[in-house]
Amino acid sequence: MNDIEELESDNMDENRIEQENLAQEAPAKGRKGGKEKKKKDLKTEIREWVVALGVALIVVFVIQTFFFRIIRVDGISMETTLHDGERLYVDVMGVKFADAVPRNSIVICNYPNRYTPVLGIKFKTFFVKRVVAVPGDQVYRENGVTHVVYAQDGETVDVALDERYGMYYINGSPDDYEPYTLGEDEYFCVGDNRYNSHDSRDWNDSEPDRDVGPISKDMIVGRVREVIWPLSSIRAAN
Repeated sequence: MNDIEELESDNMDENRIEQENLAQEAPAKGRKGGKEKKKKDLKTEIREWVVALGVALIVVFVIQTFFFRIIRVDGISMETTLHDGERLYVDVMGVKFADAVPRNSIVICNYPNRYTPVLGIKFKTFFVKRVVAVPGDQVYRENGVTHVVYAQDGETVDVALDERYGMYYINGSPDDYEPYTLGEDEYFCVGDNRYNSHDSRDWNDSEPDRDVGPISKDMIVGRVREVIWPLSSIRAAN
């Protein structure tokens, strides 16, 4: 009997030791699994953020390319129609899917070979101007004054864009040029502040590196419809 009791006692001790060992191992495994789960959750969260950011950038790109843009006026070339710092609602779709851009439209456009570098990447520079001549119109410069000629209501209209320059070139300017008829995809865009604007008038002159001249329709990003900021200045742009 004593032998049996001792054997049972030994077995109970061994079972107790095994249970204690298992109890000690269990937390260790739990801690290891927790770390792996935490690490996995962090990776998943980072991946989700990257995907969300990518989707957001794609959505913004699509909206700005095909629908509309919000652009801030920088400078005074459109005074007194638009003012420095104002935010504009720009209709992209109305230009992108239209056959032509109407005369007198205020537009956001690009110039040939004009870029803004950002972190080593060249982005096209935006300008806000008014379309003063459309395909079929004529432009010419005489005595330093740039003119636009077009037909309206059966009559020929000749508009001097910057007539004050004629005071300086009474006997003609070396940068004068003969009438040029705009092609089917050419537009002449000029700032409303005629004497403080670099625009299509800068063409065929003594500084060819600054030439703008007529621009093509694909260089017109969109048509300015509204001034939306500041709130006290909300109005239609025309």
